[in-house]
Amino acid sequence: MIIMFLSAILTLFCGQLFFLNYSIQGLNRSIISTPIEMMTIGVRYGESGVSLNKTAFENAVKDYYDSQLYRYTKTYDLSFYYYNVSDGSMCLTTDCSAVEITVDCKLMSTYDYHRVMYYELGRS
Repeated sequence: MIIMFLSAILTLFCGQLFFLNYSIQGLNRSIISTPIEMMTIGVRYGESGVSLNKTAFENAVKDYYDSQLYRYTKTYDLSFYYYNVSDGSMCLTTDCSAVEITVDCKLMSTYDYHRVMYYELGRS
């Protein structure tokens, strides 16, 4: 009887680990392989050089993650931090040259997923 009880607990534990691993791998695959073409939607070219259009950029990123992450997590938090590449200071104007995107979500009651990505505009 004890062996049946232990095997049931082991089966539940292995199932939880499988679903956690599936979610982590899916989130990593979706976030790390974000198409760079989608990131160029918010880039604008002006007299002062290239900069990010914050509204267009954030809408494109949110739409992409809404379509990709629903399979792996029910809710997620997305935050943007704009900064200047030259000195690393926070960008308060509309002509920002870099962005830090943070994705946070809770997969299980004991596991929090946290990923930070950096995108910088530069000359090629």
